[in-house]
Amino acid sequence: MISLKKKQQVLIAFHQEGKSQRKIAKEVGLSRNTVKRYIEEDLESRKKDSRNLPVTDNYIAPPSYKKRNGQKRALTHSVIKQIRKMLKENEYKRQHQMHKQQLKMVDIHEKLLDKGFNISYTTVRNFINREEARKKEVFIRQKAVAGREIEFDWGEVKLCIGQSWRSLSMAVFTLPYSNWRFAYLYESETMVCVQDAHAKCVASLQFVPEVFTYDNMRTVVKNFIGTEREITEGMRNVSMHYHFKIRLCQPRKGNEKGHVERSVEYIRRKAFAHQDSFSDLQAARSYLAAIVHKLNTHQHYKKNIAHHELMLEERADRAAGAEVVPFDASELLESRVDKYSTVTYRQNHYSVPEGHVGKWVKLKASAETIRVFSEDECLATHRRCWQNHQWVMDIFHYIHTFQKKKGALAQSECLSQAPAQLQKIYQDHYIGNERDFLELLLYLKEHQNLSRVLNAIHQLQKNPMVQLTTDKIIFLASQEERTAKASPEPGDEVTSQSLENLSAIHALFETKTTGVLH
Repeated sequence: MISLKKKQQVLIAFHQEGKSQRKIAKEVGLSRNTVKRYIEEDLESRKKDSRNLPVTDNYIAPPSYKKRNGQKRALTHSVIKQIRKMLKENEYKRQHQMHKQQLKMVDIHEKLLDKGFNISYTTVRNFINREEARKKEVFIRQKAVAGREIEFDWGEVKLCIGQSWRSLSMAVFTLPYSNWRFAYLYESETMVCVQDAHAKCVASLQFVPEVFTYDNMRTVVKNFIGTEREITEGMRNVSMHYHFKIRLCQPRKGNEKGHVERSVEYIRRKAFAHQDSFSDLQAARSYLAAIVHKLNTHQHYKKNIAHHELMLEERADRAAGAEVVPFDASELLESRVDKYSTVTYRQNHYSVPEGHVGKWVKLKASAETIRVFSEDECLATHRRCWQNHQWVMDIFHYIHTFQKKKGALAQSECLSQAPAQLQKIYQDHYIGNERDFLELLLYLKEHQNLSRVLNAIHQLQKNPMVQLTTDKIIFLASQEERTAKASPEPGDEVTSQSLENLSAIHALFETKTTGVLH
């Protein structure tokens, strides 16, 4: 290929210096025919106005050879017909939710070889790329309106909770106008969790956007009827409560809610790329809330205003929907209390106070708690367990039963789930003396003052001359409770005087309580 510089030398020598073609060819080092062709092309191009044509001036266009359009020997009309037929089948599968069963380019090439066509994979690939390029999608840029729309999506997060790795689901909401974000961690993606995420997001926003946008998740879309999609009953209840409209993306068109798609990846990276181990799930939720709050204080990349301040503008535009009662995101059902005084929900057992065995009770399950009701009275409240075949038990629900079956206390499931402080008290002071331990549990159930009981035990352990008994623990805890009610700052004089009184009583009677291992 002759360089552009030599072509320009030929034209400059001819037009400006008036040299002959033969002399120009000798100086530039080109054949006289090439020089003649350059000059003739330039003289011809000067007669045309190329300002409105997709061509350049002849003297700035590099030399080129004419492209040879040879006949394709392998890509015949029969091959093209077969390839287009298979591409049409792929299009049909995409339209009928069978996109994972499409033929790839390598499959099309293998099928052509099986039919006896001698063609290379490269030829097939290039032809398919040209065919698919004709059907490139055109995207319409949207203009966000304040307070109109919010987008929702789930994201998976893998975290170390306690000592074990768990896969959690992160619910994410994003306002397209302000790019304000909300995120919360759940252990599942069930309908109750979706409803609870909506209630928490609206409570944080303090207004309800006009439209909520989703993809075709099972908790939102019940089924497809042709091109129509039916909304689930749970999402219809949420939309009717908050008075918002539901917009669904087209299948496999995540770009239609691109703000939240980007937010899922952005929040997950900003939050859990730096820290992925937490003591419990609540600590992970608090950490995520702090990170999201920090991200919302950043400035919008275009408007140079903080995301939170832009959200306040949206709240002002939607002031009519600000005062909304929170949605009750829970599932209500009836269950019979079994012989262990528990009710079963989704293969897990939750304890119920004694005296209800065999009775029917109402169970209200939310995303985080399980509450048991009997005639509008709340009998028990438990943290919801998302594992299977687990027993969630409260030791205070079985105190009267343990008074009859004291030997069952040491190896009971409810003692193993009791607070660690209670387990330590039993292991250190009450093994073989279950009767007094049950008296202490009964006192704790009535007064709900475990901290004062622990403080009383600590004070008794300071004096080796005083024996630690249940009566003395209750006496000291009660004295501290009465002092706390009388004065906001309890002094040490009451505790010291109480210890002196207990020491005198102990020296007077010289009693020692002995327990029996039942």
